[in-house]
Amino acid sequence: MHFSATSYIMTILGGNCLICFLCIIMRDGRIAQKLSIRFLKYFSFFILLRMMLPFEFFHTITVPSEKILPTVMDFCNEYVFFTIKNIAVTPSRLLLSVWIVGVVYIVCNTVRNYMRLYRVIPCFPNLIDATDSNVSAILTAIYNTNPVPHPVKKVIRTSFVNTPCVIGFFSPVIFLPDLDLTPEELYCILLHELSHVRHMDFILMLVSEILCIINWWNPFVTSLRTRLEEILEFHADNTAFANLPPSHRKLYLDCLLKVARSQQQKPLLPAMTMLFSTNRSGTLKYRILRLVNSESCRSVTNYFAMSIAVLMLVASTLFIIEPSWLPEEEINGEVFSLDEDNSYLLMRGDETYDMYIGGNYISTIHNRNVEGICELPVYNTE
Repeated sequence: MHFSATSYIMTILGGNCLICFLCIIMRDGRIAQKLSIRFLKYFSFFILLRMMLPFEFFHTITVPSEKILPTVMDFCNEYVFFTIKNIAVTPSRLLLSVWIVGVVYIVCNTVRNYMRLYRVIPCFPNLIDATDSNVSAILTAIYNTNPVPHPVKKVIRTSFVNTPCVIGFFSPVIFLPDLDLTPEELYCILLHELSHVRHMDFILMLVSEILCIINWWNPFVTSLRTRLEEILEFHADNTAFANLPPSHRKLYLDCLLKVARSQQQKPLLPAMTMLFSTNRSGTLKYRILRLVNSESCRSVTNYFAMSIAVLMLVASTLFIIEPSWLPEEEINGEVFSLDEDNSYLLMRGDETYDMYIGGNYISTIHNRNVEGICELPVYNTE
């Protein structure tokens, strides 16, 4: 694998095309309902993986660019805007500086938000330990039927959030809004949030957050994170819904609507929290339709979308456009650019060659098997 500026650019272009395809198939609710959650989740994962590996692979085919890319690269690396303490400020250095400033700012802002959140956690009692709460019994019942890799460390109720959510993987913490919830509704909510823990969704959201920080300037990556959040909610809904007895499934749908109605504003939470409900009405509508629609996802639409996704993923690694400069040779202290259109060799009788550039004799070549020279046309002096 080889990393270069052009491999990064090609990865961004290919990744943006993949994200556009994902957004298109999810934008139409009729199409999205026919697609399996497993396909959508795996497709999102491979998009994340592709964009996190901006390399030229062993099977990548190089397409040379002899005019546009060399001109752009020369401008970015050689044009000087101004000089600061003998340091030339070129376009490439300026763009790199802006990118670094953006990354540092977003990292600091993200860390600050999480520090604020984790400072809040100790301020509230743990409902697992509360004697007047059913949380401990509900969690135990869920663990018995749906084991999770790491049990919940704490469950807190606070007005800081307006929808249930979970944060963390090794020591998950569940936040509950200040709502009047029945034990049955609480069971549905905790089952949903523990489905996120069981699926290890926090790791996927962590990778997407890192990708968003690195590509803070790219709105397509932000769209990918939004679509990934929706897919993870669909997956958690399906898991929780399937593990509920038929008599409680309508209650799960009612609980989704109840929490959605209580949301008056967007929850001010870090990006890696797994929300039970959002205030996007379209997303809630499709979540409910997915649960009540029992149509099999093994449809022609599902396989057709899967085939296109695989082809696009493979195609994103097949080609790379690289700048191609004319080969240069230094002869007698002078540097010449060799081009098949204006350079050629004349064969001499002693197995040597006279090299001409632009009709002018340059030098006698004793070894023709040199890169840049061996491609030149050869003519006989006769």
